[in-house]
Amino acid sequence: MKLTEQPMNRMIQRLALVFVGIFAVSCVAVAVYQVMWVMPAKRCIEHNGWWDPFGRVCATPIFLPDLTHRPIGAPKLTPQSR
Repeated sequence: MKLTEQPMNRMIQRLALVFVGIFAVSCVAVAVYQVMWVMPAKRCIEHNGWWDPFGRVCATPIFLPDLTHRPIGAPKLTPQSR
């Protein structure tokens, strides 16, 4: 019986293939994570946006006085003050 015909060598080869497969899947997972989450977040932050990690959305902050057309520091109008 030759050394290469023993069942243990086939088991070691199979185990090596399993580990190589797990390593390859892990590398792909890390690459997908970088491309889908990390890189867009960095781009958004560089452009002074707000990054939402759950929806993966880059939002543009809106200055509240631009939206309400009130001067900066003006008191909030309540129904009693009208």
